[in-house]
Amino acid sequence: MFVLVCYDVADARRLRRVAREMENFGTRVQRSVFECYLDDEQLEALQGRIARLLDIHTDKVRYYGLCGRDVAGIVIDGVGSLTRDWEYKVV
Repeated sequence: MFVLVCYDVADARRLRRVAREMENFGTRVQRSVFECYLDDEQLEALQGRIARLLDIHTDKVRYYGLCGRDVAGIVIDGVGSLTRDWEYKVV
């Protein structure tokens, strides 16, 4: 599943921690926006890991699951391209 994750974290230290955690799951496309290809288990793991880093009174994270049709309709103006779901195999 293609998931767009957007976040707004008030504290610089928490912000760095959230960004580092997000890098384990997806590709940064803007400062606080990541594109991720995740299955249900990975999405649940990501949400749990991020939730532990947040201050629920000041921070917020949004997860947008997009279907193939929605992904096909993404338009990018300016620099950048849509990330791809690269498959990795350990040999």
